[in-house]
Amino acid sequence: MRLILLLALSFSLPCFAQVVNIIPNPSKIEMKEGFMDFKQGLSIRTHGDDAELMAITRQFGNSLFGSKEWKVPQSKTDARLIILQLMPALNAKGTDESYSIRVFTDSVLIQAHTYRGLFYGCQSATQLFINSVLTNEIPCMEITDTPQYGWRGLHLDVCRHFFPADVVKQYIDLMVKLKMNVFHWHLTDDQGWRIEIKKYPRLTEVGAWCTQKDGFKYGGYYTQQEIKEIVAYAAERYITVIPEIELPGHSSAAIAAYPFLSCTPNEPKAIPTTWGIKKDIYCPSDSTFHFLTDVLDEVCALFPGQYIHLGGDEAPKDAWKKSAVAQALMKKENLKNEEELQHYFLKHMEDYLATKGKRCIGWGEIVKGGLSDSVLVMSWLNKKAGVKATEHGNQVIMTPRAFCYFDYPQKPSDKKPAWWMLYLSLHQVYRFKPMAGSIAADKRKLVLGGQANVWTEYITDEKRLHHQIMPRIAAMAEALWSKRKNFTNFQERLNNSAVLQ
Repeated sequence: MRLILLLALSFSLPCFAQVVNIIPNPSKIEMKEGFMDFKQGLSIRTHGDDAELMAITRQFGNSLFGSKEWKVPQSKTDARLIILQLMPALNAKGTDESYSIRVFTDSVLIQAHTYRGLFYGCQSATQLFINSVLTNEIPCMEITDTPQYGWRGLHLDVCRHFFPADVVKQYIDLMVKLKMNVFHWHLTDDQGWRIEIKKYPRLTEVGAWCTQKDGFKYGGYYTQQEIKEIVAYAAERYITVIPEIELPGHSSAAIAAYPFLSCTPNEPKAIPTTWGIKKDIYCPSDSTFHFLTDVLDEVCALFPGQYIHLGGDEAPKDAWKKSAVAQALMKKENLKNEEELQHYFLKHMEDYLATKGKRCIGWGEIVKGGLSDSVLVMSWLNKKAGVKATEHGNQVIMTPRAFCYFDYPQKPSDKKPAWWMLYLSLHQVYRFKPMAGSIAADKRKLVLGGQANVWTEYITDEKRLHHQIMPRIAAMAEALWSKRKNFTNFQERLNNSAVLQ
């Protein structure tokens, strides 16, 4: 057994009546007799000293004590132990994310059969300690926990409004506290191209900036070095980063940088400063496909995860109907209409990603022109596209806007555009059930989970971003993790949580 950190608590936080205060709610909590008093400090120990276990332990210490100086108790024998133990046979019937916590009068034992599970056990233990820090005692108990869904995602659009790398890391930090595990990073759209592609420098020289009505030049992008740092930062916290490179629509920024990508390359191109669906669309030409494979080469090198999101939503076909190139390709490939041409376009890119060992994700509209067997469908308008995809045998992620769109106002009185008739309350988010709907029992295993989406047309700064996601992200985390749900109890835990303040 290796001693890692010897710590004493010196916080001043409000006293909370509810002690077992964890979000998302664990699968099972069994209360025991007695309390563990940790007034004299805490000693974190591990069974083993490999690098991954040490990294988890360091992060655990940082999450417990933040930037405060770690103070060593006068008597080391008085400190209570927190023991982290990897048990390969533990919870063999659970998932890779399962863990257990046992609180005794003199120690806390956190066990899991994977590093990921141990990491999540540390997040729950952090909430237990920080929410009880004024009294410096927690009741003895036994927690066993496993998530309901394996895909627990949070999305961020950085195209309509750009957020720097440090804000993205703070976004990831919040996900960590709530055991969310997929960060969907929307990196390209009509209003901006936000990822450095070395082979095509005009994508960021031109495509990352727009001139607003007042003459102000707005924009920004992430260098490849910044992206590597964020991907590594997320990976250390067991979060997979999924980039979205939007195609064939939502492509105005790329076309403004390289007009040859358009079906009308001789017409003037500009990056839009307004929202809504634009008519720009990639021309299905050899030069466009060559460009996109070059882009994906660099994207795949930056993102080691299994998935690349290729969009596929809101792609107007007017330009294709008028394009000799598009019509000739349709005739050559015996495609009946432009929806089938979009499927051909996406399938072409999907097949290329497969040569890189990647799988493609697309928004719900991709079901219209036909589905390949391996593509994942992200159902956003409602659940119908997801249901249709499961009938075809495809895996899906549910993210219907009626439950999952955090750019919607939280209540009717919130400031919103005149056309915005919808709002999304905390209770509505909490009611989200990815598998609800007309999904056959034998197809439900195809529903990987769900995701909250944050589009930023009207989210202009970090303060507003935080306002839009909090506290709804806590409700989403519990909706995706917990089977044991009660909204009143959730509100009590949320109100009494110092971790999420």
